[in-house]
Amino acid sequence: MQAADLLLSRTAAAIAARELSPVELTEACLGRAREIEPIVHAFVTLDDDGASRQALALSDELVRRGSRGPLHGIPVGIKDVIDVRGLPTRAGSRVPDAQPSKVDAPIVGRLRAAGAVIVGKTATHEFALGVTTPQSVNPWDPARLPGGSSGGSAVAVAVGECLMALGTDTAGSVRIPSALCGVSGLKARQYALPMGGIVPVSRSMDSCGPIARSAEDLALVWEALTGGEVPARQVGIRVGVPRDWPDWVEPELRRMVTEAAGGLAATGGAVLEVDLAPFEAWNRPRGRVVVAEALEAHRRAGWYPARSELYGEEALSTLKAAERLSSADVAAARRELTGLVMGFCEALGGVDVIALPVTPGPAPARETGEPEPVRDARLTRELTPLCGPANACGLAAVAVPSGFSLEGLPMGMQFVAADEQTALAAALAHQKTTDFHERRPPLLATQAAPAGGGEEVPR
Repeated sequence: MQAADLLLSRTAAAIAARELSPVELTEACLGRAREIEPIVHAFVTLDDDGASRQALALSDELVRRGSRGPLHGIPVGIKDVIDVRGLPTRAGSRVPDAQPSKVDAPIVGRLRAAGAVIVGKTATHEFALGVTTPQSVNPWDPARLPGGSSGGSAVAVAVGECLMALGTDTAGSVRIPSALCGVSGLKARQYALPMGGIVPVSRSMDSCGPIARSAEDLALVWEALTGGEVPARQVGIRVGVPRDWPDWVEPELRRMVTEAAGGLAATGGAVLEVDLAPFEAWNRPRGRVVVAEALEAHRRAGWYPARSELYGEEALSTLKAAERLSSADVAAARRELTGLVMGFCEALGGVDVIALPVTPGPAPARETGEPEPVRDARLTRELTPLCGPANACGLAAVAVPSGFSLEGLPMGMQFVAADEQTALAAALAHQKTTDFHERRPPLLATQAAPAGGGEEVPR
């Protein structure tokens, strides 16, 4: 097996055992990127030289002082709304000044302190105001969209250009592309991870989190970033599932989630039906709060309306729609959200996690006959309803692969919980009995082993 194809957890063990060096691993991932990036467009900036220097220093440190921990020498990507020292933050737009950031965002600083190798900035939907990341390619089927807004991060992890990538999540932007690209993603609670140095969307709903291939990988990243222990309790988990399922969720995906919940119950837990408000009921009030806070952020940054002509059509339309909302409209939306939040949290209070699909089905088609902004606005309405409640409630959620559609496309489910450890415990238990996270995109099978990056390492 090539180093770029290993799970982060296995790679960390190989580095700690001196079976693989940070230099070898980084070159493997950079080699994969040089080969496959012209196809997938996951990165907007690849810092080959900087990554190589970091890896060399960390390899030397490993010999002299030992490992810093599970992220020592691990190549990671950073979503291009998060500041990285020496690299510009463009947020997928022509609007911001494209000057190199002078300092790392605090979350990037934590990664560096843990020994991660920053390989570059990953593609994002413009200003994270959408769920398609249309410039990137879904590695399971190039005719499908990868999801977003952290689409570049999910694609990069799926194809082995890095072993972990940071994303942000306001209404599913970590979980949606993770599900559609067959990888795993953690949406942390609001401000459980530092949000400084990150281009904001919605101050009340933004969060950030890692994308990796497995729940075990995510648990190791969580441990490195927060100092918290990898969850030990993976039995006796009480899983809530909706009593009334939306009819727009594909039956096969509903079956996958129900079976996964039953699998957790078989380890001494239980499956309980919970009463949830219709997911569509969240769309209007949540959407109004998000766009109102996005408009506030863009005005504060001096971008809007001063640079209106530089925005893409979809982002500009979103901000203009926010301008049409009155303060009374937004206040009413917040009141309506409060009632929905209370109901969801009451349902969660009787279980450990609520199991839901991430999206209604597999990755949507790229070509629909619609203008791209029209398509993307429609997909935002269709892909976010199952994810948005966790953001509005300030909860943690872990997305994991749950199976494949009849077309062979990955589909994902999420465990929503009051904290990250509980959500991760459920995801870890689920992946002990499945191998969906081990599957690789067919795009990789068509590519030759990258020059200089073909090191074989123990499994």
